[in-house]
Amino acid sequence: MRNYSTFWSSGYARLAFAPLVAVTVLATACTTAADLQPTASPEQAAHAFLDAFDSLDAGRFEAFFAEDVTMFFPGGPFPKDRVEGKQAVTAAFGQFFAVAKERGASRLGLQPLDLKVQEYGGFSIATFHLRGNGNIGRRSILFRRDGGNWRIVHFHASALQQDK
Repeated sequence: MRNYSTFWSSGYARLAFAPLVAVTVLATACTTAADLQPTASPEQAAHAFLDAFDSLDAGRFEAFFAEDVTMFFPGGPFPKDRVEGKQAVTAAFGQFFAVAKERGASRLGLQPLDLKVQEYGGFSIATFHLRGNGNIGRRSILFRRDGGNWRIVHFHASALQQDK
């Protein structure tokens, strides 16, 4: 009977199985990324994005953004100027997600009102309202068809004071 404990505790085990682990991780990442977004319609993409946002699922949420995305945030803790690039946009949202989770939230309770999705060839736009805290939030999300997925290339968020 061989003593495999020596093999597992040696550096040989790490060298022997590192490629297998790397391939498994890569395959899982590719499968996950492919499953993140629907390809059938812009309406499904809009609903899937809003669900990822509402559930604070950063991985699924970030997968919707194109590398060249631009965004106008609604104010508050977010930047006031246009934010450019996926890394900058998702970093700002990442801080928001972290604060929400620190406060014990597992969902944001987003309830888009009057959601309308219009398709224009390789582009679509989703517009809707959000109500809360005495404000009406307006959202416009421009999607571009990118291969088999719809990616966000511009996101505009603003707030209006409700009439009392």
